[in-house]
Amino acid sequence: MAVAYIVEQNASITKEGERLLVKKDKTVLHTLHAFKIEQIVLFGNVLLTPAAISYILKMGIDTAFMSKNGRYRGRLQGPYSKNITLRQQQFARMENPEFCLTTARFIVEGKINNLRSVLLRLNRSKKGINLDDRILQIKALNRKVKDAPDLDVLRGLEGRAAVVYFEGFAKGFLAEGVAFTKRTRRPPTDPVNALLSLGYTFLLNEVMGAVNMIGFDPYLGSLHALEYGRPSLPLDLMEEWRPLIVDTLVLSIFNLKVLTTDDFTIYKDPVEMLEEDATDESIPSDLLPVKLTNDGMRKFITQFERKMGQKVKHHLTGQHFTYRDCIREQIRHFARYLRGEEPAYQPMPLR
Repeated sequence: MAVAYIVEQNASITKEGERLLVKKDKTVLHTLHAFKIEQIVLFGNVLLTPAAISYILKMGIDTAFMSKNGRYRGRLQGPYSKNITLRQQQFARMENPEFCLTTARFIVEGKINNLRSVLLRLNRSKKGINLDDRILQIKALNRKVKDAPDLDVLRGLEGRAAVVYFEGFAKGFLAEGVAFTKRTRRPPTDPVNALLSLGYTFLLNEVMGAVNMIGFDPYLGSLHALEYGRPSLPLDLMEEWRPLIVDTLVLSIFNLKVLTTDDFTIYKDPVEMLEEDATDESIPSDLLPVKLTNDGMRKFITQFERKMGQKVKHHLTGQHFTYRDCIREQIRHFARYLRGEEPAYQPMPLR
């Protein structure tokens, strides 16, 4: 089953028989066979006709909406999951502070282990970057996770580990002209940060779709605080995958020169970039927002899908799944853990 990304602006999607046609100015750009498609991701100004919407809902094709620049907006929601008993159990367990803290510890420990694994891999493969001290710092921080007395302390440990990690991660970029010093998000100030942010958005979309498919309520998690409109559970369950999928992908894309700085646009006026992605957040005028060009976006989508289709051995089942299927298997594992069928949640490790 495939994921279709529609990035052509002012395109429309119509229904014809058992197919969906992507058109622009009466020209058919793509033909989507519904039985082959499990998800459609729309960027910016793409029109869905009423007949196409009805057919997409009938076929159960998950459809996500992004801004032109890749900000997640929402999704076309069919009938809500019938798994009411799972949601009852989710709410009951998440009301227990000790269960929430224990669950958050599992999530943070898994993420930090994967952060350390990325640095270990870089330290072995790149001569002269000397990441030993940062690797030891992350290991020391992870030892404290099991004894974290509350969620605030735990979040502090996770945040500190991320800072140390990105200091080491920055040394992994070898391509000329690619500079990365620290993680910046709103807005991203360099091509690496721009690609990390976009990759994390794509990853959130994957996890959100799987969480909805399994039947959870996406707005109630453990590590990420309860906040109006925040999909806390997908944000929790994507943490283990950030270094494993997105960070390693971004490293390889730049080091193999699949994308270069020519694939990005730097805006001298931050507001100009945000015309498509309107936000109430103020942006410092000395920051230069960066985003992918249209061709760069297409290249990244190709690489992201290649990564998601890569087969790896799942640590619990021993079977080889694609990363996309591993994400879904992990969320099923989380459901079993939540129901008390398994004693612990075990995040997917980077091998």
